[in-house]
Amino acid sequence: PKVTTSCPQQGLQAVPVGIPAASQRIFLHGNRISHVPAASFRACRNLTILWLHSNVLARIDAAAFTGLALLEQLDLSDNAQLRSVDPATFHGLGRLHTLHLDRCGLQELGPGLFRGLAALQYLYLQDNHIEYLQDDIFVDLVNLSHLFLHGNKLWSLGPGTFRGLVNLDRLLLHENQLQWVHHKAFHDLRRLTTLF
Repeated sequence: PKVTTSCPQQGLQAVPVGIPAASQRIFLHGNRISHVPAASFRACRNLTILWLHSNVLARIDAAAFTGLALLEQLDLSDNAQLRSVDPATFHGLGRLHTLHLDRCGLQELGPGLFRGLAALQYLYLQDNHIEYLQDDIFVDLVNLSHLFLHGNKLWSLGPGTFRGLVNLDRLLLHENQLQWVHHKAFHDLRRLTTLF
């Protein structure tokens, strides 16, 4: 049986100490946690699912998820105070296939934020305040199939915005402020079936 540590909606103001090291799933959503310190889950080497959505996260230390090499699903959504994520935060999460960063008040995506996430298939970035996507921000996401960017403030798409997304199937860009799309913006998206 999977070892699950479940503490949703308990009014927690910090990541609890003493989470069992054998935990494979940790559910801490719907609390009042504002900060994820470095190595909060270091002992949980078998962790595959981590839910921290619907908290009041304002800061995630760059090394908060260090050592979670088996993590497959990370949900940080609905933390409107987050605003920015250190570009090193997800480094080493080579098994991650689903990442939720929607409704986090994000204003930008730092260079290298998604570096090394070759297993990622689902990336949720909708309903933030992102105005600009630099070239090659998604270049490592060779297995990404779903990219949700709707409800942001994007006004342009450059020639290298979606470079490398050779397996992308669904791209949602509605409810932005798009005024300019480079004629090669979608050049690599040969597998795309749905574009809003």
